[in-house]
Amino acid sequence: MLKKTIPILIILLYLIGFLLSFPYIFQKLFDKEWFESIQNILEYGLMFCSFLVFNALLFKNRYTAAIAVILCLLLSVNFLISVSCFFVYHSGFNVGMAISILETNMNEAFSMSYMFILPTVLFLIFFGMALYSVNYLKNNIVTFNIKFILIAVLWLVMPYTYYLKHRYISNKGGGKMIKNVYYHLSDFTTAMKIQDDINTIKKNVPVFNIKKIQPGIKNVILIIGESERKQNMSLYGYGKKTTPYADQQAENMMIFENAVSPAGITNLSVPLMLSSIHPDEYKYHYDKLSYNVINLANQVGYNSFWLSTQASARGITALASLSKNKKWINGYDEVIIPELKHAIRGKEEKFIVLHIMGSHPNPCNRLPSNWSSGGMNCYDSSVKYTDYVLGSIFDILKNTNSVIIYVSDHGLKVQGDKLLHIDSKESTQVPFFVWFGNKVSSSYKITGRETLLTQTTYIYPLIMKYMGLEPPAHYKSEENKYLNLEMKSINYNTLQK
Repeated sequence: MLKKTIPILIILLYLIGFLLSFPYIFQKLFDKEWFESIQNILEYGLMFCSFLVFNALLFKNRYTAAIAVILCLLLSVNFLISVSCFFVYHSGFNVGMAISILETNMNEAFSMSYMFILPTVLFLIFFGMALYSVNYLKNNIVTFNIKFILIAVLWLVMPYTYYLKHRYISNKGGGKMIKNVYYHLSDFTTAMKIQDDINTIKKNVPVFNIKKIQPGIKNVILIIGESERKQNMSLYGYGKKTTPYADQQAENMMIFENAVSPAGITNLSVPLMLSSIHPDEYKYHYDKLSYNVINLANQVGYNSFWLSTQASARGITALASLSKNKKWINGYDEVIIPELKHAIRGKEEKFIVLHIMGSHPNPCNRLPSNWSSGGMNCYDSSVKYTDYVLGSIFDILKNTNSVIIYVSDHGLKVQGDKLLHIDSKESTQVPFFVWFGNKVSSSYKITGRETLLTQTTYIYPLIMKYMGLEPPAHYKSEENKYLNLEMKSINYNTLQK
């Protein structure tokens, strides 16, 4: 009886590892999106069963059996990553962690080895159970016939099916999605691509021509929102009370009434905001991203932090990796608040970037269950939830020498009941405001509402100003060039409405 139950137990153990790495799937089991979670569990369970059958067929030949052992070993390493993150970091796995693993050295790994004793034991148990299950299937169930051959190739075919569906039929999140029995593989492939970006940027060592003209603000904090439309914020006149905390603080802010993003997607807009690279240069002179606010902060003596609830993205994660302190955190955006509290403890001057999920499609997935609703109400709820997170941060910093710059990476265009990432003026209109702590010098504390059209690339000289540096007399924000989805730099005025 025990022999028959081990293959069942290894399937359950695999799915437990999967849920440990993607805790939101487990959480969604208990709200209205439970069906989607069940679907994910069944799909990964089916791929793993197919994987076992595939290796059982390989076990029937002594030459191919070695391949099966290697495949099972790699899957066991995949499981090791899941349980290590759970027991050591109390978190799911993400690309930021993958980058940390790729960048670690033997001394660092050895110094932390004691923390991984339990995960290593579980890894060995998983590996032994996997080999036993494959051998059991080979001897008792699996044979070389068309039925088992078709089952055996499912785990290879399904990832490409998901990719095609995600690309051509239905794409909720805006990026690619390939489900794979090795569910951490995509994190590592993305991490390796990002490392190439990091190396490109690091090779071009920046030399900033800067002049310190006055003491800087102690904590310069940039919060980058996601897919937030100013049209849906009561701070900007929206009929629903979606930003009550920001509304209360309006008199303590400089609010840019007509702010526009330099691009319509995150991967383009955020690097353009955080570096001095011009839209005309972005496609052919990518190394110029080295002239960015992180390197600037590092050079002028600010301790730099990048705290993110976002997944990786080309250019953005490369910039984040230049920070002296960086952390990618799984969970809803409020999980970033304790990390911020920890970051501001030191006495040194600090530049802190908080990159949050905000209203990223699908906005319903960005909300704790008690905040969630449906349709556009769901989007409005995500705006209100972001405001709640900002309100908590205002409370933490109100009696400090701190400035908060809040901006969304881009907006969205409403078309029927859909929210679209497209090149349009509507989808560039974003919230952009500056909030001041009580101990900020009056020389910096300029409040009110700016009505002129302001491109959010203005953030770069604004951060220079708050660090006590002399900002450039003229900057690319004045040109208001827009980088479209075809990677072409155009005049903003030529965009469709």
